[in-house]
Amino acid sequence: MSAFSVKGFNANAYLALRPTYNRALLEWLLGYHVGKRARAADIACGPGTFTVDLSTEFGHVLGVDPSPSMIESARNNARDRGIRNTEYKQGYGESLPIATSSIDLMTVMQGAHWFKFAAFLSEAQRVLRPGGTLALIGYRYPEITNWPESMKGRSFARILAANEHLLKRYWDSGYALIDELYAPLLDVIQTSPGFTDIRHLHFPENEQRSSSQGLTALLEPWIDSRTMTLYEFRAYVKTWSAYKSWKDEHPHDADMVDGFFDKQQSMSGISGSSEVEIEWPHFAIIARKPL
Repeated sequence: MSAFSVKGFNANAYLALRPTYNRALLEWLLGYHVGKRARAADIACGPGTFTVDLSTEFGHVLGVDPSPSMIESARNNARDRGIRNTEYKQGYGESLPIATSSIDLMTVMQGAHWFKFAAFLSEAQRVLRPGGTLALIGYRYPEITNWPESMKGRSFARILAANEHLLKRYWDSGYALIDELYAPLLDVIQTSPGFTDIRHLHFPENEQRSSSQGLTALLEPWIDSRTMTLYEFRAYVKTWSAYKSWKDEHPHDADMVDGFFDKQQSMSGISGSSEVEIEWPHFAIIARKPL
């Protein structure tokens, strides 16, 4: 279970600060998909970021998440946007609250690494209709693409996330799958008789672990880059599950993320109000349940 499902997680900050998916992703999925467009399911839906995107193309979309605060945020988000064909249920990937053979397309956005994957895959096979599509999308640590020369080569996010003395030990063990671009999950799907026409995709083209792993580079991104201030980027980092786990363990300590950013900004002479361009390298596994 990830920190997102624990009481006290700020789902509204997650909705406001996490990356969004663009139309290119939806168009690719629709081009791949051969089944009907009656019902879709977005598993580990969080605050409904992609659930509402699916609602433009499918008759009914169900979002499932273990976190009550995420479900509440997702419902409010859909209501505020006037979306009427989405529904949200609390539940887990290993025991989906969905009828057998009822779903045409299932997505998991930045969530498959939290699952007991064999159990989830069995559930996906159960609830998908013949010809149904399974899409697992993930993204890695964000990169700042417009650093001044004095800061070239420094990755705030990677330093924070991967340093033993900072947040590394607070990640759930499943997060290692992100660095492997879900390759171990791909192995499980490829040895399963329940899926065919399997694709492993990534962006950008110069992403590490290239064609030797059978990866296909996407021609255009599926996740929008974003301009934000360093203050906003700091707030984004605080939506990480590892930060939530650190905070729960150190409720009275000086904030680790604030201290890190303050130090880096002081060393570089860059203010918190400085705007930076953020890009999230991302990847996907797409598969089809046989007809």
